[in-house]
Amino acid sequence: MDKRDSAAGNAIGTARWKAVTGSAAFAAAVFALGYGCTGNAAPAAVSAGPPVKVTSQTPEPSSPVGKLPADRTKPSSAPCATEVRPAGWSRIENAKPGDSSWRASFDSDTSAVAGYVNQVSAACGDTLDLHLSGYVSSASVTAYRMGWYGGAGGRVVWSTSHVPVSASAVKNSGPPTYTVEASWPVATRIPITQAWTPGYYLLIVRAKPHDTGDAIPLIIRDDSAGNGTPGSGSSPLLLQASVLTYQAYNNYGRYSLYYGPKDLSSKRSDRSRVASFDRPYNGSGYQAPFLYDIPLAEEAEKLGLDVDYTTDIDVDQRPSQVAAHKALLIGGHSEYWTRRMYDAALYARSKGTNIGFFGANEIYWHARLEPSPSGQDRRMVVYRYANEDPLAKSDPSQATVFWDSPQLQMPEAQIVGPAYGELGADGGAFRVLQPDSWIFAGTGATKDQVLKNSLGGEYDTVKNNYATPPDIDVIAAAPIVFSGQSTMATMSYYTDPSGAGIFAGGMTYWDCQMARMCGDRPVDEGTSKLLAAMTDNVLRTFVQGPAGKKYPSVHRPAPSPQALISTAVSQSDVGIGPPKTTEG
Repeated sequence: MDKRDSAAGNAIGTARWKAVTGSAAFAAAVFALGYGCTGNAAPAAVSAGPPVKVTSQTPEPSSPVGKLPADRTKPSSAPCATEVRPAGWSRIENAKPGDSSWRASFDSDTSAVAGYVNQVSAACGDTLDLHLSGYVSSASVTAYRMGWYGGAGGRVVWSTSHVPVSASAVKNSGPPTYTVEASWPVATRIPITQAWTPGYYLLIVRAKPHDTGDAIPLIIRDDSAGNGTPGSGSSPLLLQASVLTYQAYNNYGRYSLYYGPKDLSSKRSDRSRVASFDRPYNGSGYQAPFLYDIPLAEEAEKLGLDVDYTTDIDVDQRPSQVAAHKALLIGGHSEYWTRRMYDAALYARSKGTNIGFFGANEIYWHARLEPSPSGQDRRMVVYRYANEDPLAKSDPSQATVFWDSPQLQMPEAQIVGPAYGELGADGGAFRVLQPDSWIFAGTGATKDQVLKNSLGGEYDTVKNNYATPPDIDVIAAAPIVFSGQSTMATMSYYTDPSGAGIFAGGMTYWDCQMARMCGDRPVDEGTSKLLAAMTDNVLRTFVQGPAGKKYPSVHRPAPSPQALISTAVSQSDVGIGPPKTTEG
């Protein structure tokens, strides 16, 4: 991110309040029916209903950093959820007929009907509550499992039609938390049967059969003890869906953790401090799964690798699952972590679990979880400033601020390797620095080869400070001029004494470029192929166990930013960033 400092006991810095924009507003005819626009998404009744009450503030238990927290929930005990899947199940699953119609939902969070489910994940034997609101009387719901499926990227697993829809209100707590909660009635209940192969799912809600539809992400877990730990699953790889980051950017009801509708100044005083999962996704929070996580799931299953799926919240609930896998896979943007997630990752790394960060701006904000009336862990708390956080006053370790803040002193670099760089560099490209790295093996990459148009979104950079792993190997870097200052983005790899290997891609658009699914952003074909080949090398190596035993890292720093800039073949290979704005 930008420069971070403390003032008046806060981890205040020039905080990046990203421009998160929704889609176009509804047509006038919608409003004529008596519905308002909630965050430029699906309609809700004009009447706001009783306000949301946010009274509880639950502290996270204090424990030594890196100690494995005790599980606070139990895996499913249903026989169909605990059945161990055989090795090679992914190849069998992905040989089934695919259906690519889910892809049309990428831009469709302006649907005539929208919804949410009462859990971020489920296991076989569970029943999900689906909540819908809209200005139609009924809708269809189709469940797609994400994967390879011959390039279709998804498979229809379940569908139903004529689900009743009613126009329902959204509620807002008002200050100080500005929590938006839908609390809509249950439209239908969805039984999760053995037909639902564990994996990453999208529930697509359509008002009409040929609508693009509104997508609701859902993880179906494997709660078997196939890896030796109850609820750990049966597969060597574990992909962690970044639902906390989805929710942080979700502006359904016109409030996200970044902004509200009234205060558009740098202070953003009416932003949410507590965000609720009891509402549909909208805006950047809606598109996050398509950009950051689904492409990684598709690539792993394209290789025929067996992958278990989990979420941020599931890891917080049962942190023991992470160390039971050969590798933890993190998509393009996993910005918000709880303390229990942080400790689970450190512990797993110490036991030899590899970690792949196929993105940037990872492990940046500390978040806490809270219950809502619908269930546990349905709200996430991020105040951003310690003096606003009611728990930080008595216990600074509870402060929902930057991980490297004075209150926490747990920088992301000690897990990821690099640290956050910036947002908004225009253009620019990564350059291969170490073509002999095993990550480039078989790709044909050569010294100083340029990955055209690869820099975009946010980036990370190895800062070579006290938190940087001493043996980090910077395999590629992108020169950047940001506000007149020379800097760079980096791709890196390091190994832990346990043998665990940690890869960091360094850019938030890694996954969507690999899958050529970045929306309006142009993707270079050569860059896409190289990123996919690099991803394949990492996945195939990580699935075998501690990567450092075969590929120990050595310290190979990048050239200086000035050297990268001065040796750029083309000016278009240098990213250009806007002036920084100081916001507190």
